[in-house]
Amino acid sequence: MNNHVIDVALGNAAADMVIKNGRLLNVHTGEIYETEIAIADKVIAAVGSLGEKTVGENTKVIDAAGKIMVPGFIDAHIHFESSMLTYTEFSRMVVKHGTTAVATDLMEIAIVAGEDGINAVLEESESCPVKLLQPIPAFMSEEGELQTIGAALYPELIEKFIQKPHAVGLAEVLYPPILNKSPLSAWMLELAEKFGKTAEGHAPALYGAPLNAYASTGIRSDHESTNKEEALGKLRAGLRVLIREGCAAKDLDACVKMITENNVDTRHCALVSDDIDMLHIHEKGHLDYKIRRCIEAGVDPVKAIQMATINPAESLKIDDKYGSIAPGKCADIVFLSDLENCVVDSVISNGECVVENGKCLIEYKKPQLKDVMLNTVKLNNAVTADDLVIKAEGTKATVRVIGAQPTSLLTDALEAELDIVDGVVQPKADEDILRIACVERYGKGGSIGKSFIKGFGISKGAIATSVGHDHHNITVVGSDAEDMAVAVNRIHELNGGIVIAEDGKIKYELPLPICGLLTDLNGEESALVLKEMQEDLHSKGCEMESPYMTLAFITLIFIPFYGITDKGLVDVINGKLVDPIISVK
Repeated sequence: MNNHVIDVALGNAAADMVIKNGRLLNVHTGEIYETEIAIADKVIAAVGSLGEKTVGENTKVIDAAGKIMVPGFIDAHIHFESSMLTYTEFSRMVVKHGTTAVATDLMEIAIVAGEDGINAVLEESESCPVKLLQPIPAFMSEEGELQTIGAALYPELIEKFIQKPHAVGLAEVLYPPILNKSPLSAWMLELAEKFGKTAEGHAPALYGAPLNAYASTGIRSDHESTNKEEALGKLRAGLRVLIREGCAAKDLDACVKMITENNVDTRHCALVSDDIDMLHIHEKGHLDYKIRRCIEAGVDPVKAIQMATINPAESLKIDDKYGSIAPGKCADIVFLSDLENCVVDSVISNGECVVENGKCLIEYKKPQLKDVMLNTVKLNNAVTADDLVIKAEGTKATVRVIGAQPTSLLTDALEAELDIVDGVVQPKADEDILRIACVERYGKGGSIGKSFIKGFGISKGAIATSVGHDHHNITVVGSDAEDMAVAVNRIHELNGGIVIAEDGKIKYELPLPICGLLTDLNGEESALVLKEMQEDLHSKGCEMESPYMTLAFITLIFIPFYGITDKGLVDVINGKLVDPIISVK
């Protein structure tokens, strides 16, 4: 209880800030009406007609000039690391789009830098305008026969982190362990219940009886729906459906049809990103972009706003503090000059004006980095072209091929017949069948997994990245093994990054020296470099909007059907390594 806030609410004391002449979009009632707002000690003290004493000598008075006032936007599921920015810079870029809180599990940082890496980001976030809410990773990549990682979160660390102030629950509770009655999964769900936290799901393509079994454990939400039927089934099963629109996974158009065609109640629907990069933020925005997309698809603007404010807050069980403009709530307010197009004019976060007339008032800051975040790319030896090819005897090989999809994280399990020349299986660039390799980068043996991939369409050169869910080894795609080796070795020199090589030379590069995942450079400038790289790949025949983001998910061994790691090609359905060569003749 805050006595000063009570006095301001009663009209007996001066507020820190007063907003006049604004129109409030009340997410509790769906109304839009003129009102005044008083802010004290970073929280909303009063909404309505304010007394004369509310404005004092030191009160900042803001004239909203008829703008629509909505709560700060909340992304209920995002991996901020996919922006490739430090949390400070990510925060600076998304706050100007109205975002004031994100639920991010920090799993990518943890995979590389462990507990110390998580603590470093949590500490960094304390001075940022966008609040970091942490659902604790309910699964962490394990080191074993399928992949090599830098670090891991063990049960004792999960129990430790779920009790911290930032924690809002568990993230990414996988369905196979639940259906297999895993004791560890049961323990984690009991842990979340014990501390009054949520359990967020991860259940791609789950229907019927398995969905019922999964939902029966108290899983609160899921962000993996890729079509209307899947989303509707989960909503009917009582799950909160987090509608995802990222760079690689674009599910909004398909999933929003349950609202526009089936007219379902939207209370348990929220908009999330999962994974977006700095270029997406720079060119399109963040949740404001998703709100616009919903409205364009036919969703009522008020409901679209609710799906980015009160709905995610309720899903995360933080609506006592966030998600609405009401007394006692955190003073996070977005001023819209145009509701239908969700045009963000100004933003108040934690009671402080951080965006004014479309301009962010926060300057770029060079990050102060912890040692644990640096020098994480360690190759035992320089990689050669010979290391990256698949060898076989004979003249023809039938091989397994990863089928990459331009707008989905799902892959296809394909096959192709390729020539064998001088004992090396050859790619078919003219048919878009390229080489792919994954190089261990933690100095733990230097293993290299190899296969073939279809979908990237690049006619020449190679692209490599040190971002690869959920192990973050170095992954490279190309037809020319020499270019592939050049790109991988350059990433080692940069201590992480995205690199395009062509004709034996580096053509483009974006250094990612922080955990091999993040840049320490300005977000807008880095986004332009990323755009140049994207345009280069498009000019070579790649039709993916975000090829480097798609490449970062080809390495995932939890989403069907194939994944690539430093250990080799993984059959996701059966959870085992498979030989990329099926047969030779």
